[in-house]
Amino acid sequence: MKLMSKLRTLVLIFLFTVSIGGKNTEKADFIYYNGTILTVNDLDEIVEAIAIRDGILIAVGTKKEVFEHQDKNTILHDLEGKTLLPGFIASHEHPTLSALFSGMVDVSGFKNKSNEEVWGSLREAVKKTPKGEWIYAMGLDPALVPDLQIPTRKKLDELSVDHPIFIIAQSIHSFWANTKAFEEIGLSRSSKDPGNGSYYERDSEGDFTGYIVESAAAGPFLERLKSPLRIYNRYTLTLDNLLHSGFTSVASLGYNVPPLFAKIAASKNFKPRIRQFFYLVKDELKYLPGKPDSSDPYFQILGIKLWHDGSPYMGGMYLDDPYLNNSLTEKMGIAPGSNGNSHLTELEIIDLAKKYSDLGWQVSVHAQGDKSNREVLTALSKVESVTSKLPFRVEHCLLLPIENLPTMKKNRITPSFHINHLYYYGDVLQDSLLGETRANLILPVKSSFMNNLYPTLHADSPMFPADAFSLMQTAITRKTKSGRILGAKEAITNREAIRAMTVNGAYQIGMKDKLGSLEVGKWADMVILDKNPYDTRGEDFHKIQIQKVLLNGEEAK
Repeated sequence: MKLMSKLRTLVLIFLFTVSIGGKNTEKADFIYYNGTILTVNDLDEIVEAIAIRDGILIAVGTKKEVFEHQDKNTILHDLEGKTLLPGFIASHEHPTLSALFSGMVDVSGFKNKSNEEVWGSLREAVKKTPKGEWIYAMGLDPALVPDLQIPTRKKLDELSVDHPIFIIAQSIHSFWANTKAFEEIGLSRSSKDPGNGSYYERDSEGDFTGYIVESAAAGPFLERLKSPLRIYNRYTLTLDNLLHSGFTSVASLGYNVPPLFAKIAASKNFKPRIRQFFYLVKDELKYLPGKPDSSDPYFQILGIKLWHDGSPYMGGMYLDDPYLNNSLTEKMGIAPGSNGNSHLTELEIIDLAKKYSDLGWQVSVHAQGDKSNREVLTALSKVESVTSKLPFRVEHCLLLPIENLPTMKKNRITPSFHINHLYYYGDVLQDSLLGETRANLILPVKSSFMNNLYPTLHADSPMFPADAFSLMQTAITRKTKSGRILGAKEAITNREAIRAMTVNGAYQIGMKDKLGSLEVGKWADMVILDKNPYDTRGEDFHKIQIQKVLLNGEEAK
């Protein structure tokens, strides 16, 4: 009995010693050191080393502190002066659409500089495609191809009556088809429009003009491309491309493959290749589970996405004051005095946001124009006592009014900015669509930081390439492709740009306790760069090179 008592006493003394100052004996699988390690935590600390065990960060701090977790099995990674930081979070992309469109004829203004080049690409595709097979083309854009002739059904029929032809605008909000394509999917004069701002344009006699507006109307033309056999390899390649671009997580805002398909495609050698977070649109709600499930660390359905207005480049953006009136807006089909239009009423937004939030789902709303953003924010501010712990999201936010920002924090509303509108289309927005005053108000990222709204930056791929450094460079420099500066007061710092691509993205998807910064207890999703982005000129962000990407502590191959 005396021996047992002494043993018990010794055990209690040991436990007490550990509790008041004993060292953590947990040993690391990996230690990274000898580089610049950006934690992107609340204090924005830069540390000397980190330790990882089972994919989780177990130590972040000085080299001395971290190396206390070393044992004979620990693998040491010498950064050799390189920079390590959290993996980027793609806050608003469309990997399914990127996969669908990757094999299409490229008629974009990035490749084709004239009308003749665009139509030449289509003629070449007709020559190479067997009769009866579909021809899909991606990227039509009158803003980047000034002399472009907008397709009509009859013009496309002249190109071919033997091939169904379907063309997608660069904005992914407008489409065109020939007669054969309408026939193939069973649409006729008597067919009804989907509604909610999506329709098939008709002439005065009720015949299709060939112009199709918004995704609901375009859906039947794209359905055949979604078959697993057609899309599987392209989807896995899209995820790999995101990963190798430094993105360890991607939020997919609609147009999704089925969840089971996404999970399978995201596995490589029985290991997940990237984290996916899905938002479902109306046609995908059959995949919405009965309640949110966060048990899978690599795939989660977070909520729903709504549309309030459309694209700026085909007249769908909902504005307080009309679009400008000129030859380009006429070519785009924007009527003089047009303000665009909304797809949902205030009451519809309130009802839908309340319904899904009370079920625990996050609600995201597409809003581009100033009137659209204002109406969406007003509606979301009226949604009371929601159950969901996730913030409301507003997407794209081209003309988000800065006077509305203070109320967003109060009502847990966070913006994600389609920042490369500024780079690729800034000149067109100023000269032809909005005018100088409004063009200098676009994309108020700095003001959103100042109001503590956790803003993020996104590419909306496949509209623009999912390139984190391009997004950050534009947000820092505010330069258009021609070098013009728009809204200089809204330029952000390098550190804010990194936060927009990491920890702010984690906040928006409700994963701030697991992702977005290098802190003890978080997943070891990281990227290693050849340069320190904190010390790199904004104009030179495109020169930064990715050296390695790690998901859950393991290198992505």
